[in-house]
Amino acid sequence: MATKKENDRVGALIREVEGLAKRLRTDIRKRAEAAGFLKNLKMAADKLRKRAAIAAAQVEKYVHQIRKELEAGAKPAKRTKPKKRKVAIVPPASA
Repeated sequence: MATKKENDRVGALIREVEGLAKRLRTDIRKRAEAAGFLKNLKMAADKLRKRAAIAAAQVEKYVHQIRKELEAGAKPAKRTKPKKRKVAIVPPASA
């Protein structure tokens, strides 16, 4: 079984590794900000988001147009009045 002394050493080692990882994360973030990488990445993400929104709006517009056209085509045709036929008047036959 592990003794208290060994557990304390393991706990201290874990805390030290966590501290180093936190410091490393902070250093990486600072260097990335200094290099302007994060700013460029955010700008690219914003552009991508805007273009996706524009594309979605266009798709929505086209779907709406198609739906309107389909609904217009699905309406029953209006009944037309039958054309009145002109009847030729035949004069009575003289007998």
